[in-house]
Amino acid sequence: MDPAEKAALKEKLAEKGIGLDKAAEELNVPEQMIALYLTEDSNPIPKRIVDGLNKLIE
Repeated sequence: MDPAEKAALKEKLAEKGIGLDKAAEELNVPEQMIALYLTEDSNPIPKRIVDGLNKLIE
């Protein structure tokens, strides 16, 4: 995922009123991990995390 895609994902979560704490709880991972994955860099995010975040947005 490139930095622009990560920024868009964070923006969509914010538009839906989903904070990192709620996202982390739904995905059963620590909140710090979600914050780290959504840092605007080119490091990859595990597919299950991306899929889970996209599901929350729907």
